[in-house]
Amino acid sequence: MPVMYNGQLVGKPMVGGHRYNAYAAGRLLWPLDRDTVTSIAILAENGGAPPKSLAINGTVKLAARATYADGHVGDLLTSKDVTFKSLDTSVATVSGNTVTWKHGGTALITATIGGFTSAALSITCAYAPESIKVTPTSIETRVGDDPVQISVQILPATASQEFTATIKDPAIATIQAVGGGGVG
Repeated sequence: MPVMYNGQLVGKPMVGGHRYNAYAAGRLLWPLDRDTVTSIAILAENGGAPPKSLAINGTVKLAARATYADGHVGDLLTSKDVTFKSLDTSVATVSGNTVTWKHGGTALITATIGGFTSAALSITCAYAPESIKVTPTSIETRVGDDPVQISVQILPATASQEFTATIKDPAIATIQAVGGGGVG
């Protein structure tokens, strides 16, 4: 980290190939290697692999671990000394170390420790179903007629296509799943 001295930008002082530090007004000008964050890993709250996806209305808890210039790895942090941030709050928000789903898309989450901000963690947020499309739109059949095949699509197409078809009176008609996602 450069420092201004008498109006001039100066780097860390080097004498005989060794770095020396300086004090100004009793304050250390350059952070020590043991205090200088060089990278941050975002992890699951338990220290395991970070989450890759977030369900509709779901939440996940994160933690972060910093690596320092002297090579040591810091403690697993979940709230104190770490700040998590969502880069798109329309997809997911962050409160403390909790990421909360807001809308389908890709949530990019960063962690900041000691003034150093991590690369963004990408979490895929599920899309909520907004409507359905049934084809054909109008069906008329009588008891004993041949089966009629209908197709159901959940919209948007990026939302889960899982659904359960039901019928009020199975004495009149039945539902049977067929290949290709249709219902017969």
